Formats: sequence, C-alpha cells, structure tokens
Amino acid sequence: MSLKTAFAFVLKATRAFRGLSQMHLAAVSSRTYISKLERGQCSPTLEMITSLSTPLSLSPLTLIALTLGAESGQSVKSLVSRLERELSELADAGVLNNLDIPVKQPSHVRAHSPRAGKTNSGRVSEQGELFSNLVS
Repeated sequence: MSLKTAFAFVLKATRAFRGLSQMHLAAVSSRTYISKLERGQCSPTLEMITSLSTPLSLSPLTLIALTLGAESGQSVKSLVSRLERELSELADAGVLNNLDIPVKQPSHVRAHSPRAGKTNSGRVSEQGELFSNLVS
C-alpha cells in the first residue's frame, strides 16, 4: 500500500470513527480536496495533516503513525517504540536541546483514550479492527 493510499484509509476511518462528514472537515479545506485525500488522489502536506488533526481530535503524530502502520503493516506500538528509542538517542546526543525541545513530558499532561464515534457506516467495525491491529 502506498503512503497516499494509507493516509486516505486512515483519514476516512478516523473521520467515520468520529462520526464526521467530509463537510465537517471542509472548514479545514474544501470538501473536494478532502474527497481527493480520501480517494488517495493527492498527498497532504504537514500543515494539512496538522489542520485535519484538530476536527478529528487527534494529534498529527497519531495520524502519521496510523498512516505509517497502515502502509508498512507494522503495529503502532512498534512504531512508537522506535520513536521513543530514536528520541532518546537524540536527547542523549543533545540534539533536542539544540532544537529547544523539552526532553521530558510535563507532569500536567496525561494520556486519554479516544471515545467511539457514531456513524451510519457499516465499515466502522472493520476500521475499528484495523486500529486494533495497528495499535497492538
């Protein structure tokens, strides 16, 4: 699966999971562009991924991790483990300090689990299974 196709699948799945229509995302861009993204006809920029993450109530990093997992077949857990190892190496080398990026997570930030969205699509259970497979 190409990255474009993987992002298309992730965008459509997360939108359906949140119970949103393409029109809900049209505030970020045109509905035509959202449709093209969901059909894998174009690739999003980092700015667009960041903009789309807001109405989807997800981190841009989550959208990227899900896309990479869908594209490669790797679990998100393994991708996150690799991310943590690489960030640790960069922190130990002082690269994060050079970039003025905090090394430790502030204590007031806590993780939360996403709520299930409501949708009329019968594909939600399939998409839920995909997310379960990607995360585990």
